[in-house]
This record gives sequence, structure tokens and C-alpha cells, in this order.
Amino acid sequence: MNAVRRHPAERDRLDSLASYGVLDTAPEVAYDELTALAARLCRTPIAMVNLVGAEHQWSKSVYGIPRPSRQLPRELSFCSDAVASCATLVISDASKSARYAQHPAVTGESSIRAYAGVPLVGRDGLPLGAFCVLDQRPRRFSAEEVHGLTVLARQVVVLLEQRRSDRSAGLLAESVIDEAHDPARLRHAIERGELVPHFQPIVDIRTGRPFGLEALLRWEHPRLGVLLPEAFLPAIEASALVVPAGRVVLEAALAQLSSLRRQRVPLPGGVCVNIAGGQLSRPGLARDVLAALARHGVPGHELALEITEATALADPDLAVAELSELAAADVHIVIDDFGVGWSNLARVLRLPVAAVKLDRSIVSAVLTDRQAAVMAASTVGLVADLGLDVVAEGIETDAVRRHLEATGYRWGQGWLWSAAVPAASVAGVLHRLAGPATTPGQGLASSQPIRSTVRWMGGARPLKADAYA
Repeated sequence: MNAVRRHPAERDRLDSLASYGVLDTAPEVAYDELTALAARLCRTPIAMVNLVGAEHQWSKSVYGIPRPSRQLPRELSFCSDAVASCATLVISDASKSARYAQHPAVTGESSIRAYAGVPLVGRDGLPLGAFCVLDQRPRRFSAEEVHGLTVLARQVVVLLEQRRSDRSAGLLAESVIDEAHDPARLRHAIERGELVPHFQPIVDIRTGRPFGLEALLRWEHPRLGVLLPEAFLPAIEASALVVPAGRVVLEAALAQLSSLRRQRVPLPGGVCVNIAGGQLSRPGLARDVLAALARHGVPGHELALEITEATALADPDLAVAELSELAAADVHIVIDDFGVGWSNLARVLRLPVAAVKLDRSIVSAVLTDRQAAVMAASTVGLVADLGLDVVAEGIETDAVRRHLEATGYRWGQGWLWSAAVPAASVAGVLHRLAGPATTPGQGLASSQPIRSTVRWMGGARPLKADAYA
């Protein structure tokens, strides 16, 4: 039997898999419909949704053969290799493969010859298992078949994420909500390092290559796993804890950036950190940020601070003073959630803004809602005319990516490339994205001119063409 290959962040991967609570659950029609569709699409007799644990593979859905009565040892799992590499695995003839020729599924009565498996990458950016199809005859899988299997794999992930969300919601209702509103418990979480940033890449949507990172707050609860900010952030922002919590995120984000620099991981845009209203409404934000930059040896142009309209306009005079001091040190100011609730754009533009981020509610609807499509198109033109940059948030499908690229967008972030991942997984995600072009289209020029050039790297200077070299 073959030696088991394991993912570089195997421990984090197994923790992520456990958080879904899906192992050993009953069959579900929604999954079975997808495996049946995959078999028809790829013209194979067998299709499976397999989840890969530490030592075994477990099948959530099976088409074409009886559902296994027990877990498969991992050393016998084709999907384990897809998980280890976090890449699509295609085998045209296993009997002629040095690794798989002596596999029991190949030499035994199953007589498996061809395999195609797509990793199921969850919200933590880590592979949980694989969606695969198998055939008992040697064959080549067409690009269309592999692409179709990839699309169906994303639908499996949607089902898994829904289960995780529903499960978390139930836990919140029963046991977290009191903790999330208890200042003593929240302060305890801050002091014990339970509140930490996860990081999502900001990429060139033409190629998928990374430009920067956004730090997104998570509560790594010792009992309930990773909790999203909607469970606890409102209580923090309504209290004096917003300042120490913000300080924790900033320090951790700069430490992560320093670590990546030492590893020579290319990241020309640095890191973005969200600033809450409670932080900006108190004098001293600029002083604290500049001191943190000095402690970590990070130049100002490698940090961007994201604020919302409400944050900026709560005390505009103080905001202008604090943010202008930061801008003078080359820190970039980014307006988040652009396109939602903009009642006084002129007042916001008093701030030293370098870029805006188009809200995900608009991005997700550009293919189905005419107003959203118009808003996206007008935004990229408006901000370019104002000398600003724009980043599209929440890109989850290649169809949306292609639409935005054709409209003139260059920069974006979303699950199409990676969910927010823990600090330990960031370097691996960035190396994956920084390889050969990872976005369909291979970086070919858009049918429309790119109107946004990132200027938040080094003040008002546009990003150099060789910045990814």
C-alpha cells in the first residue's frame, strides 16, 4: 500500500473538518443528486463525495456502487492525494501509474482505471475531502468534464457550509449568546488570545495572483471552534473593548506581514485592517498605529486601514485629523462597503482616501440585477476619475469575475480564490495563488480597458508592472 500523503496544514485541516459535524451523518438527497449529476456529466459509472479524516476516508454520498459499510483506510484513498495537494487529481489509467498500479481497487474486482477528483475547500481555505468520479475503463477526462465537476464540487461545499452555519447558529442560540454579551468573558477572550485575525487574499482578478491580505476577526472559541464576527463583534463595538480588540488585530496582522516578508513571500500590497467606529472616535488612533508599525518594522505603505461610511462620518473633524496624520506616513485609507448607504459622498471625500471596496451585496448580484450591474460599472468609472482604486469584495464564481473584468475591474477578493484562513495557512495559500495563473483566462487582456490601478502601494504611485516578479 502507498504511503499516506498529508496536507501541509494537516492539523488545521482536521480541525476545520471537525467543525462541520458531518462525519457519520446519514445520506442526504441534496448530496445524492449532485453525485448522480456528476456521473452523468462525466459519463462515469461511479461518483462519490468523500471526506478525508486523519486515518480514514468516509463517504457522504455514493452513486453507482453500494454505500461503503465502513470507513476506507486512508492509504487506500485516491481522494487523500487530492486533499494532500489541494489540487484536482486526474488519472487516465491507474494500471499504468507507478503510484496506483498495485492499488487494491485497481488490481481487485473493482478494476478501477480512471479517476478525477476535485478538492472540497471549505471556508477556512482547507480541503475537507474530494468530489470524485471513477471509471472501470481507461479514459481521458475532457476540460469541460473537469470544469463541470469543479462547479458541482463548489455546490457540495455550499451544502457543507450551510450545515456548518446551521450548526453554529444552534450552538449560538444555546450557549454562546450569553458569552458574546458578557464583557468579562469577551475581555477574557482578548487576554487569552482567543480573538485572532484570519486572512483573505486580495488578488489580481485577471490572473488570480495575490496583491495583499485583509485581516478578518475570528473568535477561536476553546469549546465551540471558530466563530464568525456577527456572533460577538456587535457587543465588542458597543463597549470600550473595541480598542483592545482592534489593537490585537493590528498587532497580529503586522506580525503576520513581517513573517511573510522574512519568508520572502511576494505581497506588494501588504495587509488591510478594519477600523471600528469606536477606535476612530477616540483621539490617538494615528499615534497607536504608527507605534505598531515601528515595533514591527513595517513601512506605512504596506498597511491599509478600512473604514465604513458610518465610521468616517460619526465625527468627521476627528476622522480627518487622525486619518490625515496616517496618510502623511503613507498608510492607505480604504472605504469599505462602498455602494451601500452613501448619503454624503462629498463629506467622505474630505478624507485622504486611497481606495474603495465595492460591497459584496452588489458584487454577488451583478449577473442577476440590472441596478447592481449599473452600480458596479459606474463605481469603477467614478473612482478612477477621482484618482482612487477599487476592489470588488465577495467574488464567488468565475462568471462574476469575468463580468467584473470586462467592466474594468482589476482587483478583488472572495471564495473563488480563498476563504479567510488562519495565520499558519497564509503562506501556503499565497504560494498557491502566486504560481502559474490560477484564474480561467490565464491573465488575457479584458475586452474593456482596466480603469483601476492600485495606488495604495507607495502613496499615489501606480503599481509597477513587475510588482509580482
